[in-house]
Amino acid sequence: MKRWRNRFLTISAALYVVMFALNQHIIPQNTTLRHRQPMPLRQNKKTYTFETFSAKFSSERFHMTSIFRAHSGPKRIVYDIDCQRIIQGDEHYISAANTTMSNRTYLFPTDREMGNLAQNCGAFLKTFDYESFFVSQEEFDFPIAYTILTYKDVVQTEKLLRAIYRPHNLYCIHVDKTSDNAWVRYAMLSIANCLPNVFLASKSEDVIYAGFSRLKADLNCMSDLLNNVDINWRYVINLPSQEFPLKTNLEIVRILKTFNATSDVDSDYDKNTMYRYNETYTAKDGKLKSTGKKKDPPPYNITVGKGSAYGVFSRDFVNYSINDAKAQGILKWLEDTYSPDESFWATLQFNKHLNVPGVNCAGVPTRKWWIAVYTLWQMVHKDCHGKYVRDICVFGLGDLNRLVSKRELFANKFHHDYQPLALQCMEEWMFNTTFTEVPSEAYYYRILVH
Repeated sequence: MKRWRNRFLTISAALYVVMFALNQHIIPQNTTLRHRQPMPLRQNKKTYTFETFSAKFSSERFHMTSIFRAHSGPKRIVYDIDCQRIIQGDEHYISAANTTMSNRTYLFPTDREMGNLAQNCGAFLKTFDYESFFVSQEEFDFPIAYTILTYKDVVQTEKLLRAIYRPHNLYCIHVDKTSDNAWVRYAMLSIANCLPNVFLASKSEDVIYAGFSRLKADLNCMSDLLNNVDINWRYVINLPSQEFPLKTNLEIVRILKTFNATSDVDSDYDKNTMYRYNETYTAKDGKLKSTGKKKDPPPYNITVGKGSAYGVFSRDFVNYSINDAKAQGILKWLEDTYSPDESFWATLQFNKHLNVPGVNCAGVPTRKWWIAVYTLWQMVHKDCHGKYVRDICVFGLGDLNRLVSKRELFANKFHHDYQPLALQCMEEWMFNTTFTEVPSEAYYYRILVH
């Protein structure tokens, strides 16, 4: 009886997630926002033909065979509103969509339901369309590795994974060690078991905001990526689960080829942040607190940099960060500082005398060279159309017109359950951009590293 009950729960979860994936619960069909003939997302040719690689999944090995496929016109994923009008910045239409969203309650699959669905890999891969990939030879020859840090909302983590997923890339997912929801680990492990190039970090950290564990979680994943012998990735991009790509995999590959093994690290010197490392900090009751004790000077005559926890790191840069004695000495010194995830990468980038591979910018690094992530900070920008959380804009529908024209690789951040159509429209836009001839901006990225 118990066995049949478990089967019933799994089937029920699968049906629920399928309905969610098809966007059946968003807006009633009689809403004035529906359009029978939506405008195309971009100016597309009638038919595109790509050399692609079809993935065949098995528990033992991962095969990819070259095939040719045609993709005609834009595909509509969100049927309840016209995402193109949102992307184009139609203010009246966006206002109507926001009013509709504010009057509705949205339901999403729970972490447990996502995990139950992924127990049946065939159902999971089919539901979320992991069975077909469109990968050019240029992309195939330039694999990228990713780390994703998550602790909740598997439904949103899966959206990010699916948006950046290619069968020849490599993905490490770190789930917090003491995540309040044990179903998060269950679900992410179930999903990883369905995708041969996705795995969970071999060592998990209890991530505390601004603590060393945040940086250590990324380093654990990066160490696992270096130890992987199956995929010779060129760069690592580290992501939180609330980001979403602004560039296709092909665009990212071409940008990184332009970088020619140079890392993209946010790095500057800010004397206003000296409090972060002039005294020591310790974790207490899940929060980082100052001990009031003065900290010894940093080693190797370095200047402590200030930057972002996120970046685009060449393989040699990652190898240096994890295996070089000086890098480990700097890492050890930063352990009891405030937010070392915003200091470690920046310090390696800032101090040229360390001779870190992948650091190739003249003079003092500045933020203008950083294109890893686009973020709207409340102290700088007052035009967020979503809401601010910890001084960072959580993007809404009114922000999409700006986002799609940005030169950064990713946008931070979205909440899947806040103005949910915003993230869904970004999914549709990204899918169709993959099959659109986007003008190259190689000249812009080339001047960043020369």
